[in-house]
Amino acid sequence: MNKIESLGVLMSVFYKEKPEYINHSLKSLYNQSYRADEILLVKEGDLTNKHIEVLNYWESKFGHGVIKIIDAGEAKGLAACLNVGLKASNCEYIARFDSDDECLPNRFEKQMSYFANNPDVVLLGGQIEEFDDDMEVSMGIRNVPTTYNKILSYSKWRSPFNHQTVIYKRDVAIKLGCYPVVPVNEDYTFWAKFLANKFKVANLPDILVKARTGKGLINRRSGIKYLKGEFIMIESLYESKLLNFYEYIWQYVSRTTLRLMPKKLLAIIYSQIRKK
Repeated sequence: MNKIESLGVLMSVFYKEKPEYINHSLKSLYNQSYRADEILLVKEGDLTNKHIEVLNYWESKFGHGVIKIIDAGEAKGLAACLNVGLKASNCEYIARFDSDDECLPNRFEKQMSYFANNPDVVLLGGQIEEFDDDMEVSMGIRNVPTTYNKILSYSKWRSPFNHQTVIYKRDVAIKLGCYPVVPVNEDYTFWAKFLANKFKVANLPDILVKARTGKGLINRRSGIKYLKGEFIMIESLYESKLLNFYEYIWQYVSRTTLRLMPKKLLAIIYSQIRKK
């Protein structure tokens, strides 16, 4: 399809990320049937020589000025880093992506075509297939609803978008105050702003991204530390008026139960959810 609007990709690059993961991630962006106009890589911490080697290679492949490496500076944490990149872009649309995931080749073409045909939509996501660390064994598909009313209902309990598939209008994101700086689930609280302000959003039914979930997912989403971060997230969701009082209380009850239950039981629950 012919390009009508400018598209930027927003990624955070952490110094602990494996260079080979970043390499595969950038390769998937290079292989897009509809290429982005710019790729904003916000780096947190000093990168290794191997990281720099990978980035230099793809800078030369994409051509001058496409990849923009931005130092996070004093910004700490994912949300703050994303805000640095978001404000640095001049593109009309911003695509979120993770430095360890891989886009399917027609991801951007499908999404930008949808935007062209649905100009009232300001945020669009899709489905993901989750894989192990080697991207060889599928761990299931995370399906999210596609229509506005179902997305709104789903958002009361779980994030209604797979963050690494989302493209949104930059001017709307800036108007809403960018990403809330919270310890966990900054994307979820960001989407809540769109929904609370009644902006038109949607998800495609297609799988757009192969997500490198790995076996550490349960460890990352268990325990007191993660739960405390979720409490801050719940308060943000309530303040945005996405949740009513009863939904607000239920979020506390359900998330406390999940995060403090035995990890084996939590793994079973996650497995069953992915099968739905």
